[in-house]
Amino acid sequence: MLLVWTRVQIPPAPFILYQISYEIRKIKFFLYSIFSGILLSLGWPTNGNPMYLFIAFIPLLYVENYLKNSYIFFLSFVTFLIWNAISTWWLSYSKRINGTFSVEAYLIPVLLNSFFMSIVFTLSSWIKKHAVSKKIGNVFLVCLWISFEKMHLEWELSWPWLNLGNGFSNQIDWIQWYEYTGTLGGSVWIWTVNIGLTESILKYEKNKNILFLYKRIFFNIGKIFLMIFISHLIYTRYEEKKYRRSVDTLILQPNIDPYSQKYHISKKKLILKFKKLMDHKISKNTMIILAPETTFPGNGNKIPINKINNNQIISVFRDYLKKKSPNTVFITGVELFSLYQEKISSTSFPIFLENSKKNIQWLDVFNSVIQIGINENIEYHHKSKLVPAVETFPYKKIFYPILGNLLLNFGGTVMELGKENDPSIFKHPHLGVKIAPIICYESVFGEYVSNFFKKNAELMVIITNDGWWGPSQGHKQHMYYARLRAIENRKWIARSANTGISCFINEKGEIKSHIPYGKEGVLYDKIYLNDQKTFYIKYGDFIFKIALATMIIILLYLSCAAIYNRYMLKL
Repeated sequence: MLLVWTRVQIPPAPFILYQISYEIRKIKFFLYSIFSGILLSLGWPTNGNPMYLFIAFIPLLYVENYLKNSYIFFLSFVTFLIWNAISTWWLSYSKRINGTFSVEAYLIPVLLNSFFMSIVFTLSSWIKKHAVSKKIGNVFLVCLWISFEKMHLEWELSWPWLNLGNGFSNQIDWIQWYEYTGTLGGSVWIWTVNIGLTESILKYEKNKNILFLYKRIFFNIGKIFLMIFISHLIYTRYEEKKYRRSVDTLILQPNIDPYSQKYHISKKKLILKFKKLMDHKISKNTMIILAPETTFPGNGNKIPINKINNNQIISVFRDYLKKKSPNTVFITGVELFSLYQEKISSTSFPIFLENSKKNIQWLDVFNSVIQIGINENIEYHHKSKLVPAVETFPYKKIFYPILGNLLLNFGGTVMELGKENDPSIFKHPHLGVKIAPIICYESVFGEYVSNFFKKNAELMVIITNDGWWGPSQGHKQHMYYARLRAIENRKWIARSANTGISCFINEKGEIKSHIPYGKEGVLYDKIYLNDQKTFYIKYGDFIFKIALATMIIILLYLSCAAIYNRYMLKL
């Protein structure tokens, strides 16, 4: 019997220890990425403390310093997935047309947004590792993130809900300087503090200089409190000029369930309901009365634009105002439509008449707001910022062949809505007051809203229906974001929601009075008018322009440096 001995190579002990140490470190880094996601969620409104946002990216930035880009994408995706999943959990309340809960209405935006954020972070990490200076890489990260947030405000997949500057909407006394920078200023603030604190930790690991660490931490904490101090100075010194003109305003909250009642209430019952609400506070004084988004026509047919002046609902409320308050206007949400002989827009929908394909008309349906007075002219504004996958099909030519009508099944319709590209302002026929009419999702878009005030609007009305997500954080966050628009533009806001939260917000972003979710009622107050233009109204998201220019300069510099290095190597 022959015994065959084989030589087994046993790795040296230091190598085994290194491998074990490396695997342990990967687990630790994975936990760090989870921790970053949790901190971002803890800092998010409405119940979060925004102070967490100043340290939330530290674990992720620390991990990014030690790993390759392939791992960075995965770990950053974990961070952003946790943040998106927790902070927008309320999306899971969405239902399909048949009443069942729509899981995809929650998963699709959460997964897509996490993916986009991870791409941005990984790309900036790659640039950072190839930059001559780490500081240049950090500047590029901030600039790229700001560009991403701006893109989320402009492209067809717009979802700016988690733009970092929105994170201070429950702490408006910290961000009164948004009248200069808008929310992008808040995003820069968060990133610079996080990067500064992370760099302090990394440098301490190299030099073990504890005094240097304390000095850098103190300096970066100083960035936080300096901006809060500046905000408090603006906050305490800002005075609403009470001698300015004011307008009596009445807000109606009907508390209609969007799923079980909205499309089942008859036109007659709906009119009686709103008349009853108006009767609580209407007077002979000149007023503005405000009702929610898509209030009319209820379960009836949508209102044709070319016959709007003769519509029964319009006529009923015009007669009501003549009798009760002739100088008052009624601003309400409606569903309008237009018919055309030929297709004039990408949202026009074909209608086949008399069962013949030869006789076709084209239909556009609009989510609109109208102003009704005792005169014959009806002013209207169509919603411009449509909710992706609910009111509009983003990049339809690309995705429709793949997904069909799946994306449009979340909000009770499978038809794309038309939109208006140029903001329209209303003018009160008796007071001459210019009003910015904002519809629902539009109130999340800072520069878009400020465009109304470039046209000299003096106050803002927001109509919305936040009942789609039940008594969750969704309707609360949406209302809190409206406070940012008040600060940016220094304008009063009257906000009417179908079922919470209807409120008055003053020029500082303070909620003066409100009706909670799930309660029917009315609010009455005086709104002070302001025709002054803030820095933000005049210059909008100028921070994005600076960020984009800086990013281009960095990319050109790195490209030139790479070409030069290749040339020198050949020599």
